[in-house]
Amino acid sequence: MMAGWKTLSGPLGAQMDQVDTSPIFQMGTTAKAVYDSSGSITLHGEFIYQTGVASCAAGSWVSLNPDSDVVALLADGHIGGAAVAVSAAVASSYGWFQRTGKASALLAASVADNAALHTTATAGQAGAAASGQSEITGARAAAASGSSAANTDVELCYPVLNSLAGA
Repeated sequence: MMAGWKTLSGPLGAQMDQVDTSPIFQMGTTAKAVYDSSGSITLHGEFIYQTGVASCAAGSWVSLNPDSDVVALLADGHIGGAAVAVSAAVASSYGWFQRTGKASALLAASVADNAALHTTATAGQAGAAASGQSEITGARAAAASGSSAANTDVELCYPVLNSLAGA
């Protein structure tokens, strides 16, 4: 079996890691898909099609704004839905962001396996230290991160940002 994205439900031809220079699907379109790596499923879940954001890389955490279809790199104080970029959907581009399943996401250094996740001082990154940062409910580390920030396996179930500062 060839490796690649297989759309299980959603728009015909949806390729989860594709970045588009003009929108080819309606903003907010969802799809369920799997990534088949040499015959074994490695990533799966639900994805949402959105406008990209500056400095977005594959694995960046973003906050979702359902009123404007615009995403922002995850930052402290954000509230509402969150997702992980599947590809580098930068400003003036469009792409897919993962909301459920196992994903590869940017985690700070030294996050323990199964740790609850929070925003960090670095936009687009999640970490385990609460220290006044927003909590990401519905997301957990699925592996331990290394000694420096890197894309690491996480488990997502419609992550939501909750400000610990009461904002």
